[in-house]
Amino acid sequence: MNILVLQETDWLTRGPHTQHHVFENLSHNIKINVIVLDYDIDKIQKSDSVFIKKKIYENISRSTEASNVKIVRTSHLQIPYLRRITSLITNFKEILKIIRIDRPDVIVGFSMTNGLIGLLLAKLFKIPYIFYYIDVLHKLVTIPYVQEIGRITTRFCIKFADRVIIQSKFHQDYVINEGAKPEQVRNLPDGITLKNVIVDKAKLNNLKSKFSISDEFFVIFFMGFLYDFAGLQDIIDFYNKEVLDNKLNLKFIIIGDGGVYNSLVKHVQKIGANWVYLEGRIPFFDITEYIELADLCLMSFEVNEITREIIPIKIFEYMAMKKPVLSNMLPGVFYEIGENNGVIFADNQKALIRKIRDLILIKGELRKIGQKGFEVVKNNYTWTKIISDFKDVIIELLKEKNKKSQKSK
Repeated sequence: MNILVLQETDWLTRGPHTQHHVFENLSHNIKINVIVLDYDIDKIQKSDSVFIKKKIYENISRSTEASNVKIVRTSHLQIPYLRRITSLITNFKEILKIIRIDRPDVIVGFSMTNGLIGLLLAKLFKIPYIFYYIDVLHKLVTIPYVQEIGRITTRFCIKFADRVIIQSKFHQDYVINEGAKPEQVRNLPDGITLKNVIVDKAKLNNLKSKFSISDEFFVIFFMGFLYDFAGLQDIIDFYNKEVLDNKLNLKFIIIGDGGVYNSLVKHVQKIGANWVYLEGRIPFFDITEYIELADLCLMSFEVNEITREIIPIKIFEYMAMKKPVLSNMLPGVFYEIGENNGVIFADNQKALIRKIRDLILIKGELRKIGQKGFEVVKNNYTWTKIISDFKDVIIELLKEKNKKSQKSK
């Protein structure tokens, strides 16, 4: 089986996201060939000329070992405003080439423009198309008029896809309102791999030594892209004086970069917050020991148009490590996980910040809450089950395609 995956972010540096887990796991099957078209969104590729050559990456493992996914990054011009446009032109040619040579059995879109190109070509060549809705894509665009174009493009992909995959029932009404047929919508939440929660004691002890962590400290933890609406600076500023005055034995470990990372590093240095550790980007396979350090993991996103529907994969990764999670009242997360299931909800960002102080006092009780969360993800959110369900969606589509072919004969 050949699967073509289309996205508009960097497979090598962003995430791991849903697509990494799903398709790297699928690629372990020698009968399944996965090709991904991605995009150098962070402008990491460098060239002495304005022309960036096509590049192919193989055997890149982001979420599982021994991945056989092939990543194709097409050529483009290194010129502002023309960069994205030229990449779309070369993407169109590359998708067409892949269709002619490898003949995908299914095309899976995670993006707006690449996704639209893939959808149009899928219809032309009668290839089943799946739109995997994991984010409010158009809201991530900062230019207003381009944002509206993004919404129209996304709506087109949702309406004409053969299947639309969502990650929560909370998303169902939205995609149906955008044009998806109810019978073509499938709910596949994110998940966890239990083998990824095995802690390397030597690594853990090295980290404890590095951060000078002992039992009297309370460790809060955040990981992911450092959006400004994560409220991390607000948390640091609220507790900094108390920690520096030795009134609180608190440490804050932050993994991730992008967004406000550089400004946050400067701010931490400026106010002397030596209890805050900004570790930048950490390889996925080293994250387990970092999470193990935590007494409390944070989902401190303010509720806005971007975060309202999201259910970040990291919340399941926290819970799989038996860690209690403190989250803002994000509708998607609350709807999917519910109360008393390992996640403590705060009404807003200010309440979340103050709640940390209350939770420091019940460190022992938090372990019980974390255990409850582990039971929830173990029973409901494993990649083994989710990937099996995704395969069922593909098989279902291929059967429908065969029936249509037989009728047309």
